[in-house]
Amino acid sequence: MAAEGQSPERAAGPAPAAPRPAGEDQFRALADAAPVMIWRADLSGGCDYVNQPWLDFTGRALEQELGQGWVEAVHPEDLERCRRIFDAAFESRREFTVDFRLRRHDGAWRWLLGKGRPFQAEGRFAGFLGSCIDYTEAKQALEDHRRALEEREELLSELHHRVKNNTQATTSFLSLQASRASDPAVAAALRGAAMRVMLATLVQDRMFRVPPDGGVDLGAELATTANTALEVAGRPGIDFTLTLEDRLTLPVAQATPIALIVNELVVNAARHAFPGGRPGHIRLALRRPGPGLGEVVVEDDGIGLAETLPRNTPQGCLGLHLMPRLARQAHATLKLDGRDGVTAVLRFACR
Repeated sequence: MAAEGQSPERAAGPAPAAPRPAGEDQFRALADAAPVMIWRADLSGGCDYVNQPWLDFTGRALEQELGQGWVEAVHPEDLERCRRIFDAAFESRREFTVDFRLRRHDGAWRWLLGKGRPFQAEGRFAGFLGSCIDYTEAKQALEDHRRALEEREELLSELHHRVKNNTQATTSFLSLQASRASDPAVAAALRGAAMRVMLATLVQDRMFRVPPDGGVDLGAELATTANTALEVAGRPGIDFTLTLEDRLTLPVAQATPIALIVNELVVNAARHAFPGGRPGHIRLALRRPGPGLGEVVVEDDGIGLAETLPRNTPQGCLGLHLMPRLARQAHATLKLDGRDGVTAVLRFACR
């Protein structure tokens, strides 16, 4: 399997015949029985043998394939690339892999995946031995899959863009309505809804940017979520402590509802736990309580929760009623203790 434009050393004239490996007849018999196409190149870089499956594939005689004859059936668009790869491997005497199109006996162009490695005879470099397999269907399937993924990404990107625009419009509408509301309780509820929509959109936007085959660094995501929620809430006098005891990586489908829960807990604490502008403290911790488990703890030293909370008032904290649903989406359990401040413990399975 060699090339035009070879190095001067190989192009100067016929190379001395390489010593044949012991048991040549046995080698050829085994190679002819192999379920793959096998070739061998001597010191000149030309083929001195191809097996019967190769001849069956091309429909040509052995004499036509020897030396540089085999290149006649290589697709013109692939020939120079194949030559460069083989020449470089021959000069450095290292293994190589190459894919190229070879014309089959019926005239069809088929994709072959070829591998070659140097071999020795009597302790000296004697050439290359390699194999090829027809992987046309597999290559086409991979190409179809790649195109499908590209189309999916384009569709998701467009959908994400439209959803983001719609949520921004919703946030603006809620804020406008809040500014026009005459009832302070209604205005507060509308502002809270606008804040919730905006913060949830930010979480979703970050999750969308995670590669399809990647995971979410939960600690980093929760830190961003909590700090953003506190910044948007605009409540001075609140100290925030973050403790990341372990690093956890979760799939997007699980990390998203967990981040939304933390967002709700931090926002609710900032808005309701410290009335009258009193100072306070919010702590967020991430840890592994045991093998295969992750745990997120959000706690504050505020006024705690009432025994019963009406849903549709600012004091009712609608988010507290939504969090159990988000926990189910994350396949997690959520426990809330509001007797002395609020402590929320979210536990979930993880690797």
